Amino acid sequence: MPDPISGKQFLGLSPETLRQEGYDPTRRIVPAWFGFRCRMETLPETCFVEVAARSQYKLYVNGESLLFGPCRSAREVAYWDRLDIAPRLREGENRILLQVFSYPERPEGEEGPYYCFGDEEGPGFSLEGELGDADPRDPDQWRAWLDRGQGFNNHQIFMLGSNESIDGARSLENPFFKENWDEGETLPVAVTQPREYDPFGARKGKVFLPRPIPLLYRKEKSFPDWAERTIAPRSKESFVLDAGELTTAYFRVGFRGGKGAGVYITYAESYFQKDENGWPCKGVRDDAAGFIQGVRDEYTVGGDTVFEPFRFRTFRFVEITVETGEEALTILPQPYVETAYPLVNTKKPSFSDPKREKLYDVAFRTLQLCAHDTYEDCPYYEQLQYACDGRLEILFTYAATDDLELPRQAIRLFGSSMQNFGLTQSRFPSRDEQTIPAFALYYVLILEDYVNHTGDPDFVRPYIPLAERILETFLGKRTPSGLLAPQGWWDYFDWAPEWAGAGASMPTAAREGESALQNLFFVYAARSLVRLLPQFHRGDLAAYYERECQTLLRLVEERCWDASRGLYREGAGTEEYSQHTQIYAVLTGLCAGERAKAVMEKTLEDRSLVQCSFMQSYYLFRALEKAGMYERTQALWQTWQDFIDLHCTTFPETPFSPRSDCHAWSALPLTEFAAGDAGPGKKTEEQGTV
Repeated sequence: MPDPISGKQFLGLSPETLRQEGYDPTRRIVPAWFGFRCRMETLPETCFVEVAARSQYKLYVNGESLLFGPCRSAREVAYWDRLDIAPRLREGENRILLQVFSYPERPEGEEGPYYCFGDEEGPGFSLEGELGDADPRDPDQWRAWLDRGQGFNNHQIFMLGSNESIDGARSLENPFFKENWDEGETLPVAVTQPREYDPFGARKGKVFLPRPIPLLYRKEKSFPDWAERTIAPRSKESFVLDAGELTTAYFRVGFRGGKGAGVYITYAESYFQKDENGWPCKGVRDDAAGFIQGVRDEYTVGGDTVFEPFRFRTFRFVEITVETGEEALTILPQPYVETAYPLVNTKKPSFSDPKREKLYDVAFRTLQLCAHDTYEDCPYYEQLQYACDGRLEILFTYAATDDLELPRQAIRLFGSSMQNFGLTQSRFPSRDEQTIPAFALYYVLILEDYVNHTGDPDFVRPYIPLAERILETFLGKRTPSGLLAPQGWWDYFDWAPEWAGAGASMPTAAREGESALQNLFFVYAARSLVRLLPQFHRGDLAAYYERECQTLLRLVEERCWDASRGLYREGAGTEEYSQHTQIYAVLTGLCAGERAKAVMEKTLEDRSLVQCSFMQSYYLFRALEKAGMYERTQALWQTWQDFIDLHCTTFPETPFSPRSDCHAWSALPLTEFAAGDAGPGKKTEEQGTV
């Protein structure tokens, strides 16, 4: 990690100025613009700027948006982005704008996305670079405006914060149209955070660090058959645009005339139909006999302009509804700008079966759209990096690409999320802390996956003590029988419908105090650390953890094996059975040889067992492989094929009533088709495809 003492500082609007203007940055979103002018007599071949902001920013150079940031981080870190803006510069005067939103720490109504930590200080930025005749580090060189036309509506999507509701007549959405920036009221720009350490090592505010991952790619794309159209005065019209595939992008639409018209832009992954009870449901995704619903931006036209939301949106379909006033409004088609992490599918195998190739390609797009500044569970809803999802996304990344930077960043971020009671957070970065105990164990698995894939133990060395602490936390809580007891948080394990009734998504036995599944999964993860520890001169500790694993396996066998059914029950006092417990009985070696085959046969055939959803399918495949039954996975691909037949362009969250149509824990073809039509790729005995 580079030296954090960078000497950078934040400029911005002081809390005193904000309060005088009627804004409380601790309670509400503050939208601001910061403008900088410079003259260049000759144009440089390269012109790099380094940009950071509180909480998020968008960079414009001479009227074009070029960059969104900063990279997501831990609360105390401010990453700066580095971009060459030379191609957008021109001789003479150049204008640089930063649109900055600061998000509240204690929101009252409107709020920012959960992956952004709140700021008490309001909008601030840092921009450095050699820019002609002006110094961007000098606060007197900047102009600042509060955007009083920028509002927020209640059509928020889960954990993504408020959506935009803009009055174009009052908004400063494009100050480039102002001929004279000095006209009208501007606010003083001040140094709001000096360099981040004082001479005695005390930190002041955030620590500035360079962005640890590549910039996201930006690619212009267009909607087919979107033509200019004019809506008559005093009328209402709606139309739907189809991008042809799901995307994460900055949507754009142009307006001419139509002052005062209301424009409502709804972004959707699919069309919806209604089930027999009248509830929205998903069928054929592009069935236009259905209807569009979802996250919505609202815009009141104030003049000729192009609207682009601040943050990217996730959509395949965009419904635009227009209500005009006394003037006709002309809608001007614009390309949208797709953006995601620059994963490159360098390892795509050869296929002779087009159906299998289609499954593989859709899986890769699913992974691509669930990766931006971090891995994400899904791009349409919370956009949060979860350790359970992340472990699979990292394995899929290893299988399909040469990228190591996003996996490394996931390891760093989860490592910085350790809580004082000994478990990493289940999702991070996240404004609200959440604990799912098993997700800390997924972090242990992620560490070994990295070493297995790279052969480089040094990168994970600082995180080995965290893994030890996680195991010690679990081992410190036991039932009277000696099995591990639930940790007392949300013991989520899968979106199984049979477990949904209690709202817990975990076995009944886990709620009652003794769960075979939780103990087996602990052993599965603990042995991952057992294999790692000798590389760090901790052989004795590895032997200790292995003895604990053996004890837990013996207790599960004694208390949970049901000889009459030939299956493991969920707990000694329950008659609940799941695919999940059988899977981890095989993966831990508790059940081996012919017995493992018999258990896995029942796992596939007995429909009374609680069934795995997509999130546990990887582990189901590994258990079948370990039992010598990998050929039985072939029939399981029909579940993925069903979604292709429904015209999905990414794979959804669950096989049943999917909330999200893009969820990368479902991208299983990337590991299983790593050798193309021939079947699974190279395996390790313990953990499957790498």
